[in-house]
Amino acid sequence: MAEPKRKARGKKAVGADPLAGLDSVRLAGLLGEDASPRRMEEEPAAAPPRKRIGRRAAASRRGAELELELDGLGAAAKAVRRAAMPAGPRAGRTAPGLEAPERDVVRPAPAPRDPSSPEEVVRAARALVEQGRNGQAVALLERALEGPACSSEVAVELGRAQLKAGAYNEAAEALQRAIRLDPKSGAAHLEMGILVSKKGLYANAVHELREALGLGCEPARGQYYLGICLNQLDRIDEAQAAFEEAVAADPGFDRGWYQLGIVWDRKGDVDRAREMYRQARQATPRPRG
Repeated sequence: MAEPKRKARGKKAVGADPLAGLDSVRLAGLLGEDASPRRMEEEPAAAPPRKRIGRRAAASRRGAELELELDGLGAAAKAVRRAAMPAGPRAGRTAPGLEAPERDVVRPAPAPRDPSSPEEVVRAARALVEQGRNGQAVALLERALEGPACSSEVAVELGRAQLKAGAYNEAAEALQRAIRLDPKSGAAHLEMGILVSKKGLYANAVHELREALGLGCEPARGQYYLGICLNQLDRIDEAQAAFEEAVAADPGFDRGWYQLGIVWDRKGDVDRAREMYRQARQATPRPRG
């Protein structure tokens, strides 16, 4: 085969750039630009091609990154908790000039000065109930009933403590014992009437409450609970009379005025009911029971 003919030197190839072969000065003159050399900005080097990795490798790498992020969040959370903690001396040390933090003072349980005196036993039991130590009060009263302080007063107080704890059967036993010890105990009949009314036996409660009132025991409280029972039995006029007796014995008896308002509401006298409710708001609140 014949060799291809070589191109002659100095001849321009078809389609070649007409500006090829010109130096920079002549090229700048032809283009109308400044012939002084310029400092060209360097182009950023191209980033190396990323190496492809398999799915497992990508997942493990992402897991590692997430683990690092979680570690950072955990450290930040610890720092926040440390900042929120009150500054103070370490346990077992007291900083100079700072007092040790105060601790809750546990008050000693009240005890009767004379365990053989029913009045002293009742006083100590009431103090325990006021402190929220109802169980200790019950234990104290039960022990007293087995000793020289055994009396109707102690049994009545035990019935009150049991009733306050919601132990109705135990309260009934204690009050029945109090009535056996002293059948003329108005307090025993009153507490028994209140207990029976809480059981919903309103007719039986009326009998006990009238017995207590006949013995002259706490007229305001007795008349109040008598009115409650009579109202439940739909004996409205008798209930109204009982509540009126209650507020007459204790003009500041807020619950007595309020129950009078309920009675007048039931009778349809709205104006009188509003007046009773107003009296109840102005009266002094009485403890429950």
